[in-house]
Amino acid sequence: MSSLELPSLSIILPAYNEGENIYANILRVCETLREYDFELIVVDDGSADNTYSEVKRAEDEGYPVQAILQELNRGKGASLFYGFEFTTGEIIAFLDADLEIAPEYLLDLLKIMEEEKADVVAGVKDMSKNQFPWARRMMSNTYRQSVSFLFGLSISDTQTGIKLFKREVLEATVPRLSISRFAFDIELLLAASRFGYKIVEYPVKIIYSRSGNLGRMSSSNIFGAFKDTLSIYVRASFWRWLDPSRSMQIWMLLFVIGIFLFGVGVGKLLTPVILHGSVKSVFRIIALQFLPTLLRDWILLIGGFLLIIFGSVQLNKKLLEAFVRRDHGDDLAGIFRKKKS
Repeated sequence: MSSLELPSLSIILPAYNEGENIYANILRVCETLREYDFELIVVDDGSADNTYSEVKRAEDEGYPVQAILQELNRGKGASLFYGFEFTTGEIIAFLDADLEIAPEYLLDLLKIMEEEKADVVAGVKDMSKNQFPWARRMMSNTYRQSVSFLFGLSISDTQTGIKLFKREVLEATVPRLSISRFAFDIELLLAASRFGYKIVEYPVKIIYSRSGNLGRMSSSNIFGAFKDTLSIYVRASFWRWLDPSRSMQIWMLLFVIGIFLFGVGVGKLLTPVILHGSVKSVFRIIALQFLPTLLRDWILLIGGFLLIIFGSVQLNKKLLEAFVRRDHGDDLAGIFRKKKS
């Protein structure tokens, strides 16, 4: 296939303090994509070293590279979205500047996008084939399970640093996004999913080259990731989609109070009842009456609380699947894919 038959491709590399390797990594990406009509947008995210000058060096030598400088460190997501403003390609790729994920995977993702007629192809880590430190592996698995539970996305891993998008996907979703650092991948993929774009995943191997069990991840990074994730969940929730008025909120509160009072009333009515035979045995098991009073009360309290949390999350997902509100709001609440004219 000649380069004229291939789609134009823009690769965005967010870079932070990568001066030691960025020039060689740029040349490697260029060599990998030599048969494509491509451009490389490298966004220096407020680096304190010579990252920008090394990128400019490659640009000045005639490589298809555009060096973009952000004076302040704004985060990976902000760098990618800012870099998108300078792209011209039909297909946009995200790739980490450290090349822990080999750029050759871009060729695989392009092939998958064509074969599957996909709008988005996301690289996902195959944890069984990647040699991560145990702490990083445990953290990744915990986060992946949390994201799956909260959002129900079809993709198994949202955080891997290589992704491929048709241009229209980013044009439709990026204006809706607000997270720019730790969990922007989730918000982006969730928005694409809500718009109805087809997302396909592809397993990739990562060369883990960072020092320590967590690499660049610190306790503040971990806290920030979970905070951003919960923020996305709130903005993408059924409550935001419903956007209830004050009067409706009052009626919902009265409904909950009514359920509580009804439950207390039923309990009071049943208390004096003396049960006999098998019914008494069954109730004794259901009400955990065979346990010490203090232990039983704590089990019922914690069990009830967990049921409320799990039930609320599942109800939220089911309601969002059942109801589609046409282009409501300016964020993730009820967005939909507009039909082409």
